[in-house]
Amino acid sequence: MIFTGITRTFSLIGEEQYNTIGAFWDEMADIYGLENLRGLGYNWRCGKMDYAIGSRSGDIDGCNFSISLPDCGWIRADGETERLKEMYDEIYKGGALTYEIETFREDGTCTVIYYRK
Repeated sequence: MIFTGITRTFSLIGEEQYNTIGAFWDEMADIYGLENLRGLGYNWRCGKMDYAIGSRSGDIDGCNFSISLPDCGWIRADGETERLKEMYDEIYKGGALTYEIETFREDGTCTVIYYRK
């Protein structure tokens, strides 16, 4: 699977990423529509992570990132967007992630698929 999109680096200190990545999502959803996007978390290190947002169906204007991801071995979790932190608390009980892909829906639900090496 190839993921392309726009990538930025975010702080993980004090769980700040929920607000800052949320603002990135709001910015991109205003342009492309929430349900047309997917987000990729990757490259966690020293209190930072990289996060890209791309189109679910193709290229996105201003694309500055492309990565080849594994085709299998992903685990899926579905839930409510307002409970995203609790979803991740449960996901991380199994250990650190290599990749995560998030999708959000207008009805307030979300899906996280994640991959561990």
